[in-house]
Parts: sequence; structure tokens; C-alpha cells
Amino acid sequence: MYKTLRLLICASVLCLAQGVQAQSIGNSPYSRYGLGELNTNLGNLRTAGMGDVGVSTGNSFHSNTANPALLYYNSITVFDVGVTGRYKTLRNATQSQRDGDGNLSYLTLGVPITKRWSSAVSLRPYSSVDYNIRNMGSLPNRQEAVVINEYSGEGGISEIYFGHGFRITNGLTIGASASYLFGTVSQESSSIVADTSISNTSLERVAYVERTRYTDFLFRAGANYRKKVADKAFLSAGAVYTLGVDMNAKRMSAYERRDLGDALKGSPMLPDSVEASVNVPPSLNASISYDNGSNLTIGTEFMMQDWSDYRNLDGEQRMGNSYKIGLGAEYTPNPTAIDSYLKRVTYRAGLRYGQSPYVINGENIKDMAVTGGLTLPIGRGNYFEPPYQFNIMMGYGKRGTTDNGLIAEDYFQFGAGVTVNTRWFVKRRIE
Repeated sequence: MYKTLRLLICASVLCLAQGVQAQSIGNSPYSRYGLGELNTNLGNLRTAGMGDVGVSTGNSFHSNTANPALLYYNSITVFDVGVTGRYKTLRNATQSQRDGDGNLSYLTLGVPITKRWSSAVSLRPYSSVDYNIRNMGSLPNRQEAVVINEYSGEGGISEIYFGHGFRITNGLTIGASASYLFGTVSQESSSIVADTSISNTSLERVAYVERTRYTDFLFRAGANYRKKVADKAFLSAGAVYTLGVDMNAKRMSAYERRDLGDALKGSPMLPDSVEASVNVPPSLNASISYDNGSNLTIGTEFMMQDWSDYRNLDGEQRMGNSYKIGLGAEYTPNPTAIDSYLKRVTYRAGLRYGQSPYVINGENIKDMAVTGGLTLPIGRGNYFEPPYQFNIMMGYGKRGTTDNGLIAEDYFQFGAGVTVNTRWFVKRRIE
């Protein structure tokens, strides 16, 4: 047990060191709008490999934070960490470029409290902002004057999650969670004007800079009912409702004069500060799944969230209704096989289709992907120390369109992580 504790502590320190940094997802132009690129997979690599299906798919060896009601099924202590990334091709009607990045996806510790009650604490991104857009043109009445406009942003909102799951009666579990949201988003737009007909001119960049700090609490409630319908056949139905919140926001802004190396020239001009709130709407996730109580799970899930009432601190709105549909399955040929390692591996596959909340030039941005994943057991384990698990997920998807001057993304999604299961507070008779 002490060896496991040392491992958990070391891994936690390393992952938290990465987690406190600004979230990075590579150049994603759509993260310019709203609160950024929203994290819609509230589970882990297991659910990501199943097309983000997780609200009704409980598991004893993975802490399922997608639905707090499913935390009840963690009868042993679970430590779970994962990192994810994307490699993508962005293109419009005439040009394309490649980009990619990765970062901490989640850090979770689940602990059973009693036979009817388990809890979990988790750190994960709520939203991410990372974009850099440049375009060139000329002044309408002076073709010799070239104008270079740049728009960039970075940062995001992180979530510290604390959830509880309870068993009410046979098959029925309920849960609730409270999350603290915090983070800073930095955005700026700048322009450079270069007149090729005038010599010996000193070029400079004029930038408008915004830094917005977000903080507030977010609450979720969940339920799940699992019933045996035949021999080795169970059906589960689960749902999670996330309450809306008026998130506190404080924005500092100013104009800055810089040289071409981005060094500040003089003091910032017209500094301003605004404190208000932005509306985060409620959301609903609902799921139905089938399992045989042993090695097969199949599920489907639907999520909806209406962002049409969202307004930023300037009262502007570029958001609409969002939804997501997922279908996924996992299969382990023989979890207790001795003669074949591959029979103990868990295989996953899924499909995901949805509409992002972004509405740009009258277009709703669609997102679709096919996903897959594996869980590789590490070691044989025993009663006190079940086998560790190495989790892998992959996916290929498309988002957006090149119509109406927009940008399309073709992306390869990947992730890896480790799950450590152990039994705490068990007194051994023989060490």
C-alpha cells in the first residue's frame, strides 16, 4: 500500500504542475468565441474511446465522473490520470495548415466511503482557448499601404470537481457534484500598417489587449437505474443535469504600442476594467446502455445545451443551441484468462456526432468523429493490489466547413493514461 501511495503522490505532483498551466489545444480558431473550446467529455479515456458515452456505463475499475451517481460502483480506491492531444489540418477555401498540441485531460482520485457511498475529486479543463489568425490587405484608398491584422488568444477555464455517489436501493443510485471553475483568458487584436511608397518609416504594432478572469461554482445532479432483464443481461438508464450559472468575470483591457518584436513602447493607453457575469446555460445528458454483467457493454448517449442566451461582457452573442449524440461499446474477451494476454485486453469503439454552440456567418458548426480505445492490464495483481491499467484512445474527426468563408478542421485525436486500483484501510494479517 505504501508503494502505491508514493506512486500516487509523485504522479499527482507531476500532473498538477502541468495542470496549472494554460490549457493548450493547438490553433483552434473556433475557440475565439464564447468561453472557448468546451470540454464535453466529462468522463475519462474509457468514455472518450466509446464516443463520449458514459452517463449510464458504470465500472468498478474506472472512476466515472461523467455521472456522479456512478461513483457508487467504485468499491476500491481508484487513481486515474490521462493526457490527450490533437493533430489537425485546418483549411479554408484556398489555404491549409497543420497544427497540434496536447495537455492534461484529467486527474482523478476516487475513494469508497461506505458500502453505499463513494466519492471522487478531479482536476480537468472546462474550456480551452488557443488561436492565432492573421490576414493581410490594403487600405481602401491607398493600395501601397499594406495592413496586417492579427487575432490571438490563449488560456482557459479549469475545473476542480468534487462528487459523491450513493446507492438508494437495489439498482438505483443517485449522485451530486460541486465544481470550482477558475481561469484566465487572454485575447488581443493588433494591426500593422506599412506604406511601401514611404521610405525610412518606423513600423509599429497597435494592439488591443483583454485579460478576463473567470471564477464561480458549478453544480450537477445525476441518477442511474440498472435492472436485470434476463440471464446475464442488464439495462441501465442514467441522466445528469447541470445547473446554469452566472459566472463571475473581471476583464482588464488596454491599447498598447509595440515594435515588431512585441516590445512595449510607452505605457498602455486607455486602460479599463469591467466586472460583470456571463451566463452559462444548464445542460442535460441522458444515456441508455446494455451490459452482460461481465465483459460487454453497449450504450448510447444524448447531450443538449442551449447557448442562445449567452452574452459576453460587451453584450454580443455568437452562440446557439448545441447537442451531441454518441454510440459506443467495449468488450473484454476473457478478463480472467491465463493462457492469453490479448484476451484480458479491453477493446472499445464509438461514434460521435454533434453541433457545436458556435454560430459563425449564419452557419452552425458541426463536429463528427469515430473513436476507439484499449485498456492494457499491467501485472497480475492480487486482492489488495488489482492490476494497474494502461489506457489508450484514438479518434478521427471533422469539424466545421469551408462554406461562407469559414474554416474546416480534420483532426486525429489521441490520449493515454494510467489507472491505479488499490484497497485502502484493509488491515492485513500477514505483511
